[in-house]
Amino acid sequence: MMDGKTIDGVVLITGGATGLGAAMVERFARMDARVVCCYNKSRDSAEALANRLSEEKASVHTVKMDVSSEEDTARGVEEAVSYFRAPIAVLVNNAGDAFDFAPVEEMSLETWNRILSINLTGAFLCAKYCVPHMKDLGWGRIINMSSISAKSGGGTGASHYAASKAGMESLTRSLARELAPYNITANAVSPGIIYTPLHERTNTPESLEKLRQSIPLQRLGQPEDVAGAVAFLASEDASYVTGAIITVNGGMRMD
Repeated sequence: MMDGKTIDGVVLITGGATGLGAAMVERFARMDARVVCCYNKSRDSAEALANRLSEEKASVHTVKMDVSSEEDTARGVEEAVSYFRAPIAVLVNNAGDAFDFAPVEEMSLETWNRILSINLTGAFLCAKYCVPHMKDLGWGRIINMSSISAKSGGGTGASHYAASKAGMESLTRSLARELAPYNITANAVSPGIIYTPLHERTNTPESLEKLRQSIPLQRLGQPEDVAGAVAFLASEDASYVTGAIITVNGGMRMD
């Protein structure tokens, strides 16, 4: 599909230390791309991943970045560019969280704002500071991580999460229109049930089994399934794909 050496710049992946992000970091690193693994709290996991891949001669650098902070995001992007002495060519907005699920009348404004600031505002800020580098290159890829919740509305008490992911899809389309003249594409990947530590926190084994049975392919997704879709969207094979929402959900939802 793609040799990372053909990317004339850096692949920056937010939330890259664990779960889906770690699978993406590994995928691009093994394609010989220069990868920046961004993390906020999972420093040990990020460094362990980078060290393991470095032993395989991969080019991976870790950067601490709180994507909900404009100052921190600007600093993190600059650190990534300075380390590799190359501009950002591919941005994967994967950082996200989900916590404090509650009915809308019980959800605090603080919780609502915090989820939106990480899941949606973070993607905006990363695009804001990475796009100038892509414009200088005359080439770029932005890949945003959405969720099946953007269309399903999410589980009980997940209005904040579902809204943030629906916003992510609209942001993706807006970026696609705005950046097309600069040879920069913007797409989103919408995973279904992917087995990661996040689902271990929000589901029981029984509820996961019930979900598995509802999936036409009869299995939970794996992080590698999502990493493959992201790698495709970053490749030249996807040069005529922009504003798309690629679903990776085993057929659980087909609209």
